[in-house]
Amino acid sequence: MIITLEQATVGHGLAADVPALSLTAAPGVPTVVAVETDERPMLVSMLLGGRLKPDSGRVLIDGVDAAAELRARTALIDTPFVVEPSPGISLARVVAEEFSFNGMSPSTRAVRAFLKQHGLAEYEKIAIRSLPPVERVRLFSQLALLRPGVEGIIITSPERHGGNAAEWYDYLANAAADRGVTVVIVTDFATAASLITLGARDALAPADLES
Repeated sequence: MIITLEQATVGHGLAADVPALSLTAAPGVPTVVAVETDERPMLVSMLLGGRLKPDSGRVLIDGVDAAAELRARTALIDTPFVVEPSPGISLARVVAEEFSFNGMSPSTRAVRAFLKQHGLAEYEKIAIRSLPPVERVRLFSQLALLRPGVEGIIITSPERHGGNAAEWYDYLANAAADRGVTVVIVTDFATAASLITLGARDALAPADLES
C-alpha cells in the first residue's frame, strides 16, 4: 500500500495549519515525516490516514483518491486527541478495548495471555502512562496490526513519551520489511534525524521508492 500526499493543506495561505505538503510512504522501510508545532503532527497523521480531508491538494492510496479505503486500511497509533488513551487507564483495559474493537475476545484470560506473550504481564494493572516508551510504541503497533484489513500504521509523536527511539524503531523496521506494512512516523525534527540515521526513509527528501 502506497500513501501519497500531493500538495495537501489544512487551512489556507499564511494561516494554514498544515502548509502544502507532498510526500510518499510505501512498504519496505518506515517513512519518517518531520513537522513543527504541537498540533501539526496530529493533523498530518489524520491526513495520512484519511481521517481529515485536505482543504487543497490530494491524499491518495495506491494512486487513487479513496478516503474510505484509506481509513479502512490504516490505523493511527497514539495520536493525541484522536486515539491516545487516557493516561490513567490500566494496560489491561486498553488491550481489552482494542480486542473488542477488533472483534476478538476481551476476556481477562485473553488479555492476560496476550500480555504474557509480549512480556508485559507485570504491567497488567498499571496505568498506561507508566508503560515504558519502547513498549508503548511496540504494543500499540502490534494491537493495530491485529485489526482486519490494516496494512499501514501511522505513529504520531512517539518522542513525547521519552525513551530511546532506536529501541522501538527496530520493531517498526521489521514490521515494514517482513510483513509488508506501510509504516509512517510523524515526529519532530530531532527524532526524525535520529531515525533517518537508523535507516528510515525521509518522506520530505526525493527518493526512488523502488531502489
